[in-house]
Amino acid sequence: MPIFEYRCEECGHRFDAFFRNADEADIKKMACPKCGSGRVRKLYSVIGLGGIERGPLNDQCGTRST
Repeated sequence: MPIFEYRCEECGHRFDAFFRNADEADIKKMACPKCGSGRVRKLYSVIGLGGIERGPLNDQCGTRST
C-alpha cells in the first residue's frame, strides 16, 4: 500500500494518505483533514533502506563499526 505525505497550502498541516495503488493517489482529490481545504500539495519523501552491507562507497555514512 503506497503512503503519500501531503501539506495543506492554507493552514500548513502535514498529513499522510494511504492508497491501494499509486495511480489512485494521482486521481483522488485530497482535502486537508484539519481545515478542509482542497489546496494540498503532495510532498516527496526520502526513503530509508535497511539491510545494506557496509561497503567502500558508504564508509562515511555515520554507521558505527561492530
